[in-house]
Amino acid sequence: MHRDVPHAEPTAGELALAALLRYCRDERFHPGEALGSERALAERLGVGRTVLRQALDVLEARGTIRRALGRSGGLFFHDGRIQRHLNTVEGVPAMVRHQGRTIATRVLRAELALAEADERRGLRLTGPDPVYRIERLRLVDGVPWSLDASVLPAARFPGLLRSDLTGSLYALLASGHGVELDRADETVEAVPATPDQARALDVGVTAALLEIRRVAWDVDGVPVEYAHDFFRADRTRVHMQRYGTNWKRSARLERGAHGPTRERPER
Repeated sequence: MHRDVPHAEPTAGELALAALLRYCRDERFHPGEALGSERALAERLGVGRTVLRQALDVLEARGTIRRALGRSGGLFFHDGRIQRHLNTVEGVPAMVRHQGRTIATRVLRAELALAEADERRGLRLTGPDPVYRIERLRLVDGVPWSLDASVLPAARFPGLLRSDLTGSLYALLASGHGVELDRADETVEAVPATPDQARALDVGVTAALLEIRRVAWDVDGVPVEYAHDFFRADRTRVHMQRYGTNWKRSARLERGAHGPTRERPER
């Protein structure tokens, strides 16, 4: 005679996890979309915040959600990609940290050279003036993410190559040279990885990359950086906001709801 073995009742944490998964499925969240605050989620699911945090810890460990700190932080549906914003001059390190990720920088090359033709045009130089060329590898959570190449006019930033270039380049320009960035013009294109890029970014040759060309301008309207970056497409999502004809009012409303839309860049 066989006796039925009673099944253990699910714990409060398991019930909260199941409810949270149903909520994410039913609401059809897209990667990068905010789930709401912990308080709002707890009320919607009918669970305590302590139990909800246990469920959130599980989903965060699985990579299904991410927590982000700061003014633009919160809980977000996640698929492992890093969001690259195009509608702000906030720099890459700050973007990554706001998404709850860690970022590290390796300097691959830093040299003084004469400006090439496209660099002269981008920086509005009058001739083959000396420039600094700085190439860096970005790693997010220890995995290669982007190759960044920045070109800056050497005359404006004397001694720059003697500084620590593994931190924020824009913060270095601000603190060491009194330069405040105001805006950046960027173009994005999908391109295949070259053998050198594939090796540095740990992807296959011809793997998809997002190529971003940029000119960054200071508050006086003078270009200070001509940049050429490559991001792994499998780890990157591009985000931007567009305004209609009443864009000034939209920007004011956004500032009122979320604070300033423009931050001092920290590249």
